[in-house]
Amino acid sequence: MVVLRAGLCPGLTEEMIHLLRANGIRTVVDFVSSDLEDIAQKCSLSYKALVAVRRVLLAQFSAFPANGADLYEELKSSTAILPTGNQSLDQLLDSGLYTGEVMELMGAPGSGKTQVCLGIAASVSLSLKQHVLFLDSTGGFTASRLYQMLQGQTEDEEEQLEALQRIQVVRVFDIYEMLRALQELRDCLSQQVVSSMGPLKIVVIDSVSAVIYPLLGGKQSEGLAIMMQLARELKTLAREFSLAVVVTNQVTRDSSTGPLKPALGRSWSFVPSTRVLLESKEATWEKATTQRVASLAKSPRQPTGIQVELDTGNGDVQELSPVTPTQVL
Repeated sequence: MVVLRAGLCPGLTEEMIHLLRANGIRTVVDFVSSDLEDIAQKCSLSYKALVAVRRVLLAQFSAFPANGADLYEELKSSTAILPTGNQSLDQLLDSGLYTGEVMELMGAPGSGKTQVCLGIAASVSLSLKQHVLFLDSTGGFTASRLYQMLQGQTEDEEEQLEALQRIQVVRVFDIYEMLRALQELRDCLSQQVVSSMGPLKIVVIDSVSAVIYPLLGGKQSEGLAIMMQLARELKTLAREFSLAVVVTNQVTRDSSTGPLKPALGRSWSFVPSTRVLLESKEATWEKATTQRVASLAKSPRQPTGIQVELDTGNGDVQELSPVTPTQVL
């Protein structure tokens, strides 16, 4: 369910939303299924304005039938594969990140999710010369670490600077700021106006759980609706504009000895096409380790359970581990 908000469509103003909410109308479904004459009387709103808004919402959010062959041809012409800069991770993902899809990195705090995101951003910007939008909701983005990664890939200072300029960072510390940033991006892409960035191929969000968790406590129906609105925005951006979307998520357990599983529940599990679990390798008391194990938990192309070893400290990688495929977490 999509929550009504200002800017969702022309004519839907803050004043109108306030009046609608006062009468129990909070989502698009509530609005389009209501009697507009009754709403116009109760909210003292123009009937013609309400009809116009409903027409736009129906056109924007209704499903339209499509031919399977046409969809397949569209997929072939619009899908690109973006190497992550990490050979083992690319092998795990069946060559790299696919545009039109959402890929999720999940793991406990300190498992290396942000490091992998920074590595992907550096590689896409430097090697592919593509622009990157990085939405930071945790304050974990570190420009100095990103610069170190770029220095490790090229000694040319001009190339390093150009790569940094192609990465736009937006700090968003609640779900509404994140939705606003994604909506602005969609508007710019729709109008083919991305003047401050240039051609965009990837959006990185670190992390989704940080902004969604505060909404899911107690009476969570509205929080769930907002979470699914974020899911819709991400999948729409990926599909309609041929973007690769990378998000990070936390993990949880049913008990102290239970297996790790992604946070945000079953509803969110349908959002990412691919899920990768990151775990730290055991360190000795003398020395911390930068070694991580990446396991494929969900994929439309590869058997789940495949593992690779990553080094988040210097970018070195190890070969694929011979692990028997298992079921999705």
